[in-house]
Amino acid sequence: MIYICLPEEIGFEWDTFNAAHIARHGLQPVDVEQALANHPVTIRSVVAETGEERWFTVGPNAAGRLLAVVWTMRGARVRVVTAYPAGKRLQRVYAKAKGGNGRAGRDARPPVR
Repeated sequence: MIYICLPEEIGFEWDTFNAAHIARHGLQPVDVEQALANHPVTIRSVVAETGEERWFTVGPNAAGRLLAVVWTMRGARVRVVTAYPAGKRLQRVYAKAKGGNGRAGRDARPPVR
Protein backbone atom coordinates (compact mmCIF):
# COMPACT_ATOMS: atom_id res chain seq x y z
CA MET A 1 0.00 0.00 0.00
CA ILE A 2 1.01 3.57 -0.61
CA TYR A 3 -0.16 6.15 1.89
CA ILE A 4 -0.95 9.57 0.46
CA CYS A 5 -2.50 12.40 2.40
CA LEU A 6 -4.13 15.01 0.21
CA PRO A 7 -4.68 18.44 1.77
CA GLU A 8 -8.26 18.96 2.95
CA GLU A 9 -8.71 21.93 0.63
CA ILE A 10 -7.31 20.28 -2.49
CA GLY A 11 -8.80 21.48 -5.75
CA PHE A 12 -10.13 19.23 -8.49
CA GLU A 13 -9.90 19.65 -12.24
CA TRP A 14 -13.22 18.70 -13.84
CA ASP A 15 -14.25 19.21 -17.43
CA THR A 16 -16.98 17.77 -19.64
CA PHE A 17 -14.82 14.79 -20.62
CA ASN A 18 -13.90 13.38 -17.22
CA ALA A 19 -17.28 14.29 -15.68
CA ALA A 20 -19.09 12.49 -18.53
CA HIS A 21 -16.74 9.52 -18.22
CA ILE A 22 -17.51 8.91 -14.55
CA ALA A 23 -21.22 9.55 -15.21
CA ARG A 24 -21.19 6.43 -17.41
CA HIS A 25 -20.28 4.57 -14.20
CA GLY A 26 -23.20 6.16 -12.33
CA LEU A 27 -21.04 8.67 -10.45
CA GLN A 28 -20.91 12.42 -10.03
CA PRO A 29 -17.83 14.53 -9.28
CA VAL A 30 -18.92 15.00 -5.65
CA ASP A 31 -18.91 11.19 -5.13
CA VAL A 32 -15.31 10.94 -6.31
CA GLU A 33 -14.15 13.95 -4.31
CA GLN A 34 -15.67 12.39 -1.18
CA ALA A 35 -14.00 9.04 -1.88
CA LEU A 36 -10.59 10.73 -2.05
CA ALA A 37 -11.31 12.66 1.18
CA ASN A 38 -12.75 9.77 3.26
CA HIS A 39 -9.61 7.98 4.43
CA PRO A 40 -8.88 6.22 1.14
CA VAL A 41 -6.27 3.56 0.47
CA THR A 42 -3.91 4.11 -2.45
CA ILE A 43 -3.00 0.75 -3.89
CA ARG A 44 -0.38 1.70 -6.45
CA SER A 45 0.94 4.29 -8.84
CA VAL A 46 1.84 3.81 -12.47
CA VAL A 47 3.44 5.98 -15.11
CA ALA A 48 1.19 6.42 -18.14
CA GLU A 49 2.50 6.46 -21.72
CA THR A 50 2.51 10.25 -21.48
CA GLY A 51 4.98 10.08 -18.58
CA GLU A 52 2.29 11.23 -16.15
CA GLU A 53 2.17 9.48 -12.76
CA ARG A 54 -1.28 8.08 -12.03
CA TRP A 55 -2.56 6.82 -8.71
CA PHE A 56 -5.07 4.01 -8.09
CA THR A 57 -7.06 4.68 -4.91
CA VAL A 58 -10.06 3.08 -3.21
CA GLY A 59 -12.29 4.97 -0.76
CA PRO A 60 -15.91 5.44 0.29
CA ASN A 61 -18.17 8.31 -0.68
CA ALA A 62 -20.44 9.95 1.93
CA ALA A 63 -23.06 7.21 1.44
CA GLY A 64 -20.44 4.52 2.17
CA ARG A 65 -20.26 3.31 -1.44
CA LEU A 66 -16.72 2.14 -2.10
CA LEU A 67 -15.21 3.65 -5.26
CA ALA A 68 -12.07 2.92 -7.25
CA VAL A 69 -10.46 6.13 -8.52
CA VAL A 70 -7.58 6.62 -10.96
CA TRP A 71 -6.18 10.13 -10.66
CA THR A 72 -3.15 12.31 -11.25
CA MET A 73 -1.89 15.67 -10.07
CA ARG A 74 -2.01 18.57 -12.49
CA GLY A 75 -0.18 21.36 -10.77
CA ALA A 76 -1.90 21.76 -7.39
CA ARG A 77 -5.15 20.10 -8.53
CA VAL A 78 -6.37 16.52 -8.71
CA ARG A 79 -7.42 15.39 -12.18
CA VAL A 80 -9.62 12.29 -12.11
CA VAL A 81 -8.92 9.96 -15.02
CA THR A 82 -11.70 7.49 -14.18
CA ALA A 83 -13.76 6.25 -11.25
CA TYR A 84 -16.17 3.38 -10.78
CA PRO A 85 -17.82 1.32 -8.03
CA ALA A 86 -15.29 -1.03 -6.43
CA GLY A 87 -15.87 -4.73 -7.05
CA LYS A 88 -15.64 -7.45 -4.41
CA ARG A 89 -11.88 -7.92 -4.81
CA LEU A 90 -11.19 -4.22 -4.25
CA GLN A 91 -13.62 -4.20 -1.33
CA ARG A 92 -11.56 -6.99 0.29
CA VAL A 93 -8.29 -5.14 -0.39
CA TYR A 94 -9.73 -2.00 1.20
CA ALA A 95 -11.08 -3.87 4.23
CA LYS A 96 -7.74 -5.61 4.78
CA ALA A 97 -5.85 -2.32 4.53
CA LYS A 98 -8.22 -0.77 7.06
CA GLY A 99 -7.64 -3.49 9.62
CA GLY A 100 -9.51 -6.45 8.18
CA ASN A 101 -12.79 -5.63 9.89
CA GLY A 102 -14.79 -6.86 6.88
CA ARG A 103 -16.75 -3.64 6.65
CA ALA A 104 -15.50 -2.50 3.27
CA GLY A 105 -16.68 0.96 2.37
CA ARG A 106 -16.96 2.02 6.01
CA ASP A 107 -14.34 3.56 8.25
CA ALA A 108 -14.18 4.18 11.98
CA ARG A 109 -14.34 7.91 11.30
CA PRO A 110 -17.46 9.46 9.81
CA PRO A 111 -17.34 10.19 6.08
CA VAL A 112 -16.96 13.71 4.73
CA ARG A 113 -20.24 15.08 3.43
